[in-house]
Amino acid sequence: MFMRNHYQNAYITHDIDKAKRLVTDRWGIRDYILFEPDMVLQSPAGPKQASVRVALGWCDHVQIELIQPVMGWTDPYACVLPADRTDAVPRFHHIAVRRDDEAAMRREIAELGLPVVFEGSVPGLVFIYLDARESLGHFFEYVWADAAGWAGQGWPVDMAVQP
Repeated sequence: MFMRNHYQNAYITHDIDKAKRLVTDRWGIRDYILFEPDMVLQSPAGPKQASVRVALGWCDHVQIELIQPVMGWTDPYACVLPADRTDAVPRFHHIAVRRDDEAAMRREIAELGLPVVFEGSVPGLVFIYLDARESLGHFFEYVWADAAGWAGQGWPVDMAVQP
């Protein structure tokens, strides 16, 4: 149940432009959606400001997310990066699952019982990162969005969503 509607694999990099060049042709990822959000993330220790660069691309029915931490509280992202800042190879960070009922999503998160790393939102979209490293070796993201939020991520119109 918890992995239902897994749609995204996410990677962190020191340089999103170089990382895009590394994965675009070899892995068939095209038509990136780019954005640079300045976010206030709600962490267990309180609100934290963070800025990242993000590229979302689709390969069939899997979304590949590339994230470059820029400034602020980027510890949950940067923890997987190598010390060599010239190394732009993307490092695996998390998977994301889609949920269409925010209240049910929050109940499921509570039932799963993993530590919440942070929660954030942009208009029409809520994302919650959990620390699943002790059992999966990586972070786990839940995403709720309204129809416009999913369209803004380029959700394939022919891709079904399990209830």
